[in-house]
Amino acid sequence: MPELRALPDPFAIADRITKAYVTPAGTVEALHEVEAEFPHGQVTALVGVSGSGKSTLLRLLAALDTPTSGQAIVQGRDLGELDAKALRAYRRDYVGYVAQRAADNFVPHLTILEHAARDAEMNIFETFGIAHKLHDLPSQLSGGELARAAFALALTRRVPIVLADEPTAELDRASAEALLESIHDSSTRGTTFVIATHDEDVLRIAHHVVRLDRGRIAAETVPAAPIAGNDARGEVVVAAQHVTKSYAGVAALSDVSLDLHAGELAVLVGRSGSGKSTLLMLLGGWEAPDAGSITPPPERPWGELAYVPQRPALVPELSVRENIQLPARLAGSLPERGSRIEQLLADLGLAELAGRYPHETSVGQQQRAALARALVLEPQVVLVDEPTSHQDPFFRDRVWSLLLAATERGTSCLVATHEARAHAYAHVTWEIDGGRLSS
Repeated sequence: MPELRALPDPFAIADRITKAYVTPAGTVEALHEVEAEFPHGQVTALVGVSGSGKSTLLRLLAALDTPTSGQAIVQGRDLGELDAKALRAYRRDYVGYVAQRAADNFVPHLTILEHAARDAEMNIFETFGIAHKLHDLPSQLSGGELARAAFALALTRRVPIVLADEPTAELDRASAEALLESIHDSSTRGTTFVIATHDEDVLRIAHHVVRLDRGRIAAETVPAAPIAGNDARGEVVVAAQHVTKSYAGVAALSDVSLDLHAGELAVLVGRSGSGKSTLLMLLGGWEAPDAGSITPPPERPWGELAYVPQRPALVPELSVRENIQLPARLAGSLPERGSRIEQLLADLGLAELAGRYPHETSVGQQQRAALARALVLEPQVVLVDEPTSHQDPFFRDRVWSLLLAATERGTSCLVATHEARAHAYAHVTWEIDGGRLSS
């Protein structure tokens, strides 16, 4: 590609960038005349609520998309002026991009090691605690392990600028700290970082903050306060007794026992790969334990148990509203659930997005739509995997508030999370580490 001039700060500039998408639901303006600067060798945190345009701006700086108007400028060069060959060279040699969905950073049939360059600095994988996963395929890693591997690969390339979309969203505190330390060390050596994030710890190490609100530069907002729970405990609605589960000889759970009571919001806190998702799958009946038992048996009448997976499983052909309506439609109760659906849309900030399809919304918005869908029928039990991993502080608290409100309506909620402060919202908290449970 044409040589990029080594200019003083700013390293990159968003110059009155507007980006609009034409979709079946109409034209969506993701960014509107955004002006921002990204200093050389510094960490810039790009913050804002889900759907504010953070991911779009990262993609424009990575030259994975083009502005409708305005310019994305890196070291004095307008990326829109580069020809196809120069763009390929820029993406390959100059910029590291880490997508929000960790799995999107990998070729499924290649091992983690096969993604790395031959001269890559492999010690970074040891730092991130995933050196033992180098010969595994992406499908063999947990969500948090994939996130760590994706960021490690970006750092091994030693490119001048790294653009990362929510890199700590699926990480526990210890894993996130290792990643943040690596970001800090790399920035002191001259690497420029632009990180879209909701994570207060990323803000702590950031030199510079750019705030977006509905595609525009915005002022800072004050997050909502945590919601206090209560100590009420009803009858046991689901329980695990001395459950053990292994995959390919590796223990995912070891002698785990817990009781979830009626009207209870319980949280299961642990780092990625600790066994949280496996336990939810066993309690929901999608996996069978190697030893121990689940009671009552997982075969419940349809609609009494809902499950929200870590990666939102929305039906791509249905709009946000149609996805949320789906359980009521299948149960033949759509008319009487109409007001409930509209209330969920409003409570989770989805009313304006109700006519869009899932791919036209952010990951955080998809998470909230999946949660709303799970709560439509007011089931007896809801199992939720990492519901706040891609939420800004306002909607993080809104999600917890909605779950607590569901328990007051009689639903029992078990939430798997790496969010250390989740205990502030819960009636009961368990910690899980290496497949073993403690209270």
